[in-house]
Amino acid sequence: MSKEKEPSPLGRELETYQTEGIPLWLNGKPSTPEEIVHACMIEEEGTYMRDYVQNERGKVERLEFDLIKLKKEET
Repeated sequence: MSKEKEPSPLGRELETYQTEGIPLWLNGKPSTPEEIVHACMIEEEGTYMRDYVQNERGKVERLEFDLIKLKKEET
């Protein structure tokens, strides 16, 4: 008997966008809510920037997540 894990708040949000037909992208490639949540959780050398791509009427057409690398301090 397997117990399914409850989606995180980010996962639920992304599932809602996906249900509404809004494509999700991760680092320039089509993605899933699960892949995006996983990438955001394990990244240690940067953070993901969220970009809402809108059409001319202001409706969100695509949601993109792009890795922004943190600058390493020089010693």
